[in-house]
Amino acid sequence: MLRSRRLALFCLAAPLWVAGCASVAPSRGFDASETARSEHYSGRFAANYTRYGRNEGVQGSFRWEEQGRNVRLDLVSPLGQTLAVVTSTPSGATLDLPNEAPRNAPEVDALMEQALGFSLPVSGMRDWLHGRPAPGAPANATRDVRGRLDTLTQAGWTVRYVDWQEPPQDATVATARPRRIDMARDGGPSPLTVRLVIDPEARQ
Repeated sequence: MLRSRRLALFCLAAPLWVAGCASVAPSRGFDASETARSEHYSGRFAANYTRYGRNEGVQGSFRWEEQGRNVRLDLVSPLGQTLAVVTSTPSGATLDLPNEAPRNAPEVDALMEQALGFSLPVSGMRDWLHGRPAPGAPANATRDVRGRLDTLTQAGWTVRYVDWQEPPQDATVATARPRRIDMARDGGPSPLTVRLVIDPEARQ
């Protein structure tokens, strides 16, 4: 069995293997030139994908931190151990896995897929988590009766906004935040769907 499949399936899903997975410290720091306010999200994810002709599924929790164009994404086992850390900055991206040398690339999506069998669209999620299309790329969007995004097609992904956070009384469309997002990668030989459920108290 491949090492990456052991990480993705056993460490995230099987308690006996989780006990043997080491914590992961990020090897890349944020670019100091980014001075925007830091924002945090946490929640749960579930991914279903096809690899080597087999249908696979993995789930766990995630922690997301962003500061301007800096992003750090932690994937966490059901028992609370950090199993992978993604750091994406204007100068590059790094994937840190247990007991392995850091993997570096201009973009992190391909690194994640090679190592874990699935990838999260980190660059798009910077904006999709805020309930808006990412700038600089063509997008098709539909909106609900309140003007919030309902579906978004962009960068090879279809994003469905299934549920939204309960808004404060003075909330506007621009400040609305998603509660559940379903993402599906369009086309290609390897289908991939990802569900994100965002904790209401996660945004600071």
